[in-house]
Amino acid sequence: MKLKSMLCLGGLVALCGCDDSSIAVSYELKSPVDVEICTQTYIATYDLEDEERMGTITKTFAVLNYSKVGDTIKVNRKYSIDDSKGYLKNYMPTELAWRVKEVNLSAVDRNVTLIAGLNEGYDSLVNATPMPKRWRDQLLNPEYKPHLVRAEKHRWEMSHLLVGEVPSKADITQLLKDRGRLNFALIQVDSVVTKGYQNLDKRKCLWYNVYLHEKESFPYYIWEQHVNSKIVPEKFMAYNTGLSAEYATEFGVAIDPTTGIPCQEREVRKGVHTMVNPATKDTATFRSHVLSERLYTVKKSGENQE
Repeated sequence: MKLKSMLCLGGLVALCGCDDSSIAVSYELKSPVDVEICTQTYIATYDLEDEERMGTITKTFAVLNYSKVGDTIKVNRKYSIDDSKGYLKNYMPTELAWRVKEVNLSAVDRNVTLIAGLNEGYDSLVNATPMPKRWRDQLLNPEYKPHLVRAEKHRWEMSHLLVGEVPSKADITQLLKDRGRLNFALIQVDSVVTKGYQNLDKRKCLWYNVYLHEKESFPYYIWEQHVNSKIVPEKFMAYNTGLSAEYATEFGVAIDPTTGIPCQEREVRKGVHTMVNPATKDTATFRSHVLSERLYTVKKSGENQE
């Protein structure tokens, strides 16, 4: 996959020479922790010669504060800087959500109990961002709100699948099923595999991969990039109905097992997109790769906040 060579985070990963056969994962925070996050997404589709064509690259920085009250973990996220570029840099709903000024999340274990600030913050952001009216009208579709909230919950659930004693290198799918931790309504988890330890951010982090299938909540936007940015001939602009997408996703997580705070998240999504010509009823498909990485860096005590 060509996108791998473009990642700015890959050089920060170091393998740990630890041979622990198992480890206890917990979500214990003795005191609040401030974390900087850099989230970067590469969106590419394939042309008619099956060549991967890069479209949009989004890059957003934010500051997170993790705290715990009883069994509830609270995360306050404040937007810092955006450095995105490309055709859809201002128009991908899930990427725009990272630019919302402030979002608060509460969770007990893997279960998200509250997300505040996202819906109203998203509307304010879209209204304040210069863009053609056709884009603004589309992005303000009220039906998007549940999908944006679900995307926030999805990231948390994938990063908090493990709890208790788990082997450090094994297929733990059945183990998690037996513990009732893979019972999701809207996604199909195929398998979960722990991959051992990595040193990230001077933390000993346990890496695991979740392999799953999911549908795209916002298929219109990658279609727009694929067709209107001239990746394919103009005739495909007419294939603008019946838009849908399904992804085979590898969701990788490196987690600090002592606190539950992620060290890194990595999503590789291989999509198949369907589009229909409303006049002829012909169907066409195209493929996409969406690669996202999020790097979490714990701020040192006394560092200035944004």
